[in-house]
Amino acid sequence: MLIRDIFTFAFDALKERKLRAALTIIGVAIGPAAIVALIGATEGFSQSISAQFDKMGVTTISVMPVGRGVTLTATDVETLQKIEGVKYVIPYYLIRATLRYGGTTTSAYVAALDLTKLDLLFSDIKVVSGSMPTSSEITSALIGFRLANPANPETPPIQLYQVVAASLQSGTARSFLVKGVLSEFGVGLFISPDDTLFIPLESGRLLTGTTHYTGVFVIASSREVVNEVTNSISNIYGNKVRIQAVSFILSTIQSITSSVSTILASIASISVIVAFMGIMTSMFTSVYERTREIGVAKAMGYTNTAILLFFLAEAILTGFVGGTIGSAAGVVLSHFLLSLFSGGIRFGGPGGFGGAPPGVAGQAASTTVSASTLQITPVITPQLILLAILLATAVGALAGLVPAWRASRLTPVEALRHE
Repeated sequence: MLIRDIFTFAFDALKERKLRAALTIIGVAIGPAAIVALIGATEGFSQSISAQFDKMGVTTISVMPVGRGVTLTATDVETLQKIEGVKYVIPYYLIRATLRYGGTTTSAYVAALDLTKLDLLFSDIKVVSGSMPTSSEITSALIGFRLANPANPETPPIQLYQVVAASLQSGTARSFLVKGVLSEFGVGLFISPDDTLFIPLESGRLLTGTTHYTGVFVIASSREVVNEVTNSISNIYGNKVRIQAVSFILSTIQSITSSVSTILASIASISVIVAFMGIMTSMFTSVYERTREIGVAKAMGYTNTAILLFFLAEAILTGFVGGTIGSAAGVVLSHFLLSLFSGGIRFGGPGGFGGAPPGVAGQAASTTVSASTLQITPVITPQLILLAILLATAVGALAGLVPAWRASRLTPVEALRHE
């Protein structure tokens, strides 16, 4: 007997009982849909986070003073530069300020550092309008993309070549000419470039009136030496500084998302057990209703193996159709879930994960600023779809095995006498 004939028989049997078949298939589809949606969504989140961290630079290490009386100065920059494995040391000031321009007042962060090294901290960032101020242009500034293109249409943008006054809570104020506008970057870790006004390092010293830096960025020569560099900094400064490495944070987040993905997949697998019971119940009912039909088939010469294959094919077909429909539904559901929740994934502070750094010139460490929303796309691979379909098909085969075996063991006389 051809396999095609067996599955044709199974398909016809399903068509005769459309409502029961449809309900059973829907029950089967729930499991693959949940698995595809949840795994696809969590993998998409993980990959989006990884991509964003890669843009920040996995060799970047942030060093910030902790505690009263602890400072970082030019001497510390020289000390850090001498550590083996360190490629660049970038000191910076990060200041919470009130910006005034064209009759508008807003609150934002001002970052002072060597502007020629911005691309080391933020991969692919560039000046899209105007030009990059030199270190000697202490009255010039660069603005982040969101300051020039506010998300809120009611907020006036800062224009190129516009004068912006930056005022601190201490009363210190300086004016800067916007000489350039940066490209859009997205979520930042230690500094969110889209929402920040950048000025030369010397301008930061004049604005704050201190030579004590907010912190220092250390760029390691490679990802492999980040641990060694971090340990060396810790050995020199002990608990006087807070050390944060992009690669460490990325590894932690990836570990968490992997665990969450496993837990969600396990929860979704419970629906597979429900599908198993649904198919088995449906098949037992089908065998009972078609007992006389089985007797007629056996009287016509069909073997036990043929009868077993007829009913087993019906269960396999149910699982396959349910798995296919569930996988397709899971793809749609994964996009829906991320579109529903991605708007709420935000990172507080100047760089979100790191929180606000210790204050400079009287700024509160708890101050935060909203950052860009992380864009997430579900990761739906052919392997994931195939796994979901095969799982549903296997569940169908296992659930139908016992009812099919029972049908094959019926004797013709016993089956024909059934009412």
